[in-house]
Amino acid sequence: MRKYETLCILNPDLDEGQTQSAVEKIKGIITQAAGTIQKFEDWGTRKLAYLVEKKDKGHYLLIHFSGTPALLSELERNFRVMDAVIKFQSVRLDERKESEIKVSPPEEPPVEESVREEEKK
Repeated sequence: MRKYETLCILNPDLDEGQTQSAVEKIKGIITQAAGTIQKFEDWGTRKLAYLVEKKDKGHYLLIHFSGTPALLSELERNFRVMDAVIKFQSVRLDERKESEIKVSPPEEPPVEESVREEEKK
């Protein structure tokens, strides 16, 4: 089984229930295809570098999982048809360098916190 990393950006206009539903569907696709999830991080809502589908924010998810290439194809096929997903990218991780890779969210605070700070001023 190969190891993959997927960064998925969800529509920020979804309510909490719809976001959870999309997350559970993604996790279900991976586990149903005999894949295993090593790490699942919810980075929250952040500003995008450029407009995607006329949106300047997105809800980021980082997923590290292992599975077959067929699983990756099925996951990406589902991302393309899910209305909640506005952007995604998957890469195969090199097993030799796995111990060196430490991905952390950007230092920028989530959008909600910065908006609250501006409202206080």
